Amino acid sequence: MPRKVKKKVEKAESAASISAPVHWLRADYHFHVFHYRMPGTVAIASVTPFVPSPLTVKMALVASLLQSGDDKSAKQLAPLLPQIEVRIVPPSSAFSFKAFLRYRSVPAPPEKDKKTGKLKLPGLDESGSYYPSRPHTREYALMESGIILFVGLPDKSISEIVKTALQGIRYLGCKDSLVTCLGVEEANEDEVKEAKTVQLLQLQEDVSVSVILGADFKNSARIELMDLIPGGSIRKEDHYYTHQPFILPGKIFVRGRTRVFKAELL
Repeated sequence: MPRKVKKKVEKAESAASISAPVHWLRADYHFHVFHYRMPGTVAIASVTPFVPSPLTVKMALVASLLQSGDDKSAKQLAPLLPQIEVRIVPPSSAFSFKAFLRYRSVPAPPEKDKKTGKLKLPGLDESGSYYPSRPHTREYALMESGIILFVGLPDKSISEIVKTALQGIRYLGCKDSLVTCLGVEEANEDEVKEAKTVQLLQLQEDVSVSVILGADFKNSARIELMDLIPGGSIRKEDHYYTHQPFILPGKIFVRGRTRVFKAELL
C-alpha cells in the first residue's frame, strides 16, 4: 500500500468512532508516588503528564488479573480492550520532582585467571558494591488527592471481571508508580459527563488548558491475551496503539526544576 494511502487509512481508523459504553464503573485510587513512561520512550527522558494514559489503565486491568492467577478472565477481557472507554479525573493538584537513582546490574560470571586458575572478581565501584551501577534521573509526581477512573464497558457481562481487576491494580504507570484502590462502584452516564475528565484534543478547539501526550489502543486493533505478553508478536510493533494529544483540565506551572499542576475549578 502506498505510504500516503496507508497514512490516510490509519488516520481514518484511529478517528473511527466506537459504540457508546453500555455500562460504567467508577474506581478511586490513592497514589503513593506517580511515575509514567510514554510507550516508545526511555524513562530517563520521560516527563510526567500527572495522569496515566487510557492505554496504561487497560494494560493494568490485564496485569491485575494475571497477577491474581486468573488468566481465564484475562483472556476474556483482552479482545475487548480497544472497545473499553477510560475517562480520568486528575488530582486536585500535584507537583513533580527529579529523583536520582542507581540501578544495579548483576555482573557477568567471573572468569578464571589463565595463570593462577583463580576466579577474577569484578572490582568495587565507588559505592563499595561489586554490582555495577547505572546512575540516572527520573521524574516523579506527588498528588494532593487521588484520581478517579471511569471505565465504560461495551458489554455488561464483563462487569464483575473488570471490577475485580480494578480492585487488584497495584501500579498505574511504571512498577514504582504504586497505587491503592479505595473502592469500585457502578456509575451512570450523567456522572461521567459532569466530571472534569481528561479529553481528546479536538484541533478546532480554542485550548486554554494544558495539553499532554497520551496513548490508547487503536479502534481497529484485534488483540488476544498472548499479544500483550512481553515477547509476544504484537508487543514488537506499534500498530495496535497510537499516541494522541489530550486536554488536561487544569494548568501546569513551572517553578525552577519543578512543575506544579492545579486542576480546573468546577
